[in-house]
Amino acid sequence: MLASPAAAEPAADIRAARAAYNAAIARRDVAGIRAVLGDDYIGIAGSGGERIESADAMADYFARAFRTTGFLGFVRTPEVVMVADPPARAMERGHWSGGSVTGRLRGEYLAVWVPTPAGWRLRSETFVTLGQDK
Repeated sequence: MLASPAAAEPAADIRAARAAYNAAIARRDVAGIRAVLGDDYIGIAGSGGERIESADAMADYFARAFRTTGFLGFVRTPEVVMVADPPARAMERGHWSGGSVTGRLRGEYLAVWVPTPAGWRLRSETFVTLGQDK
């Protein structure tokens, strides 16, 4: 049985962690990005479906992107956060946008969060690109 997002205290913590992740991307703060990711993080990129196989690999992805001329970043906006009962994991679903000065992408994502002694950390994210704006 899943807890209601509004009734679950962990949901607020997950939304705060997502906001910190978005802020780290905006600041081009690789260490801040890495801090939100669990060590066993797995990501699936939106357009090509590339698999990013660890938190360090995702941090490296952003480090490279930040050095790319015209990179604007990404923003992930949660629409739903549902926490398992007991709270051993949580699901976040929302929309994302970002890209570069040559083209902005947008789509939907699904993320899995897990509790750790240091707080909720991202276990996985899957992004689906649904559109592009020039």
